[in-house]
Amino acid sequence: MEENKKVKLTTKIIILLSVVIALISSYILIFVELPNKPLSGQGNSLSESVPIGGEFVLTDQNGNKFSSEQIKGQLSLIYFGFTYCPDICPTTLTKLSNVITTLGKYNIDILPIFITIDPNRDTPALLKEYLSHFHPKFIGLTGSPADLKYVADLYKVFYTRSQTSENLNNYMIDHSSFVYLMDKQGKYMKHFYMNSSEQEIVEYIRVHK
Repeated sequence: MEENKKVKLTTKIIILLSVVIALISSYILIFVELPNKPLSGQGNSLSESVPIGGEFVLTDQNGNKFSSEQIKGQLSLIYFGFTYCPDICPTTLTKLSNVITTLGKYNIDILPIFITIDPNRDTPALLKEYLSHFHPKFIGLTGSPADLKYVADLYKVFYTRSQTSENLNNYMIDHSSFVYLMDKQGKYMKHFYMNSSEQEIVEYIRVHK
């Protein structure tokens, strides 16, 4: 009995250390590798040595293949998250829905894309149901864990899974929360922060479309 307690305690310590290491890695990625000017709504122009974005093929919410080539021809806003996210993801998607609606009044066409970082639970069907609560233009993308990790790396997205119970399907995911603005050639223009306002995003896109 005592031995089981020691094993559980050791496991908890290992998990805690893993989370701390992941958070430190995230800090290094966001504030060292990326330009360290985290001003609200400013986004940062990245140096050529730290490219953002690239070519990929995933699966959309209708079960069809979706290529990065399909992004080209219009501006796009890309966000990485997961459907079980309790607050940050739905808040961001609501904000982006309002941004898309406002830009439509200025005849600015922009494509919102939600890429899951939780392929084990976020099936195309679940993505479709989830995104139906937001702007109808949203495209949801999923894929294999390896494919999504590849795309997340392209966009310098940090995420790590944290177990909250002994149920293997009951977990949360800590992740960076940038919104990426891509130009009509599918190239990175700017990223916005979690606390960037709708007005900041709309005004930047109106000026730089």
